[in-house]
This record gives sequence, structure tokens and C-alpha cells, in this order.
Amino acid sequence: MKTQGMTLIELLSTLAISAVLGLVAIPSLYNTLQSHRLRASAQTLFQTLNSARASAVMRNRQVTVWNTDGNWASDVEIFLDDNEDGELNAGEQILYRRANQEKIQLSGNRWVANYIMFHADGSAHTVSGAFQVGTITACTEDQSTGYQIVLSIGGRLRMVKVDIEEC
Repeated sequence: MKTQGMTLIELLSTLAISAVLGLVAIPSLYNTLQSHRLRASAQTLFQTLNSARASAVMRNRQVTVWNTDGNWASDVEIFLDDNEDGELNAGEQILYRRANQEKIQLSGNRWVANYIMFHADGSAHTVSGAFQVGTITACTEDQSTGYQIVLSIGGRLRMVKVDIEEC
């Protein structure tokens, strides 16, 4: 005998199973999305910094990357720093501008908190002329891992995944 549909009990049991599976999958999906968003933000800043270093070498001029308010997740600008003061002044050419990264904390330690200044040889120096080294940490409040962008003494950058206690 051929049937032409489902009974109400079959339909309700199918919906109940689907609802339980959905409730189990949603938190996992949220964590996966947060993890990818964090990595993408760290990778974007990493590529921005590498681009600035390459521009300094290619142009044989000093190029500075700075965040406008002390937070690397906010607006970031790359510019030709003619007077070598680490700040964007009138008349200095902006090479690139990136808008802020939402809900991601990107903070640098003392030496890279506000700017990174690349010289024509690819090395990074502070305004005072000292070698500039430091770490920028990318994290979110609900993730146990984050990323660090490490600036070495020669101006080279690397990105590593790290376990973070609190953000």
C-alpha cells in the first residue's frame, strides 16, 4: 500500500530531533566564527605591517604605520614619514588606510603601542633612533587562544598562535 504523507507524530519527532541538533551545533559554530574572525584580523594587520616594510625598502624612504588612538584595532594608516616623528603631519603622503576591526582587541606593548617606523633598509627604529622591537597581541574575551605579531630587531615580522589567560 502506498502512503501519501506523514503523520503528525512523525513530523513532530523529526522537528524535535532537528531542534536538538541545532541547539548543539550553534555554540560550536559561534566559536568557529570568532576564531576565524580573530585570525583574519591578526593576518590583516600582519600583512599591513609587511606591506609598510616592503614600501620602505622599495621607495628607499622612511615609512610609518600608526594607529590613530593607541589601539591597533582602530584606524591604521601607512604614510611616508618625511620628518621622522612617528606621527602623520600635514603634507605627508598617506599610502594606505584601514578601517577598524570590530570586537577584536589588538594591543601592542610599550615599543609598538602607537607606531612602527620602518627605514629604507627594512629595519624598525623609534623616534629616538633606538631599535624598535615589540609584540602586538590579538585576542577576544571569549577565546582561550590568540595571535601575536612579533617585530624583531631587524624589522622582520612573524605571527604566532599563543594561549592567552585573559584579554
